[in-house]
Amino acid sequence: MPSGKGDARRAAIVRATRDICAEQGFSKVTVSDIANRAHMTRSLFYHYFSDKDEVADAVLDDVVGDILAQLEQWDASRKPGDIDGSLNDFVKLIRKLIVEESPFSNRIVKDGNAALYIRFLDRITDRIADMLQRTTAQDFETHYGMPIICVHETFILLVSGMISLIRSHPDVPNLTVKKLIAQTLHLNDYVHLD
Repeated sequence: MPSGKGDARRAAIVRATRDICAEQGFSKVTVSDIANRAHMTRSLFYHYFSDKDEVADAVLDDVVGDILAQLEQWDASRKPGDIDGSLNDFVKLIRKLIVEESPFSNRIVKDGNAALYIRFLDRITDRIADMLQRTTAQDFETHYGMPIICVHETFILLVSGMISLIRSHPDVPNLTVKKLIAQTLHLNDYVHLD
């Protein structure tokens, strides 16, 4: 992995690709378009990425990284034992993240690049599930002594379902989303559902 100036150049390529993708989609973008936007030559682009698909994966990782950073801030600010408050904050944050991310994924879908959109969804749900399993689920099990099984798989189903629900029904009330999460995770006795 390059360091210093190389890291900055690689980041510039990813940023340029992400910007172009948000503006016009990804399928018709060329390496020349990306290199021009990043103010470098095609050969310098190929020094960092072997092709357009490799930089697409780096863009997906960049978007996922931004989303995870906000979720990690939420996790760090959680008050231990305040399941109701944490869940309320999580529902608000997940809605905000889906709304903020939607222009990016909507552009991918509009561009007709279903494979790239599915890779994004798979990556984001898996990474969020990993994060929640490492943090929130472990804290709950430790605090309440409740063994949790199939944690990763449950969170994948929950996160992918929330994304689909909120994207397809943007007016769904936060309370409904909270109830669905509480029901799925068997938290009804720990939260206020009215």
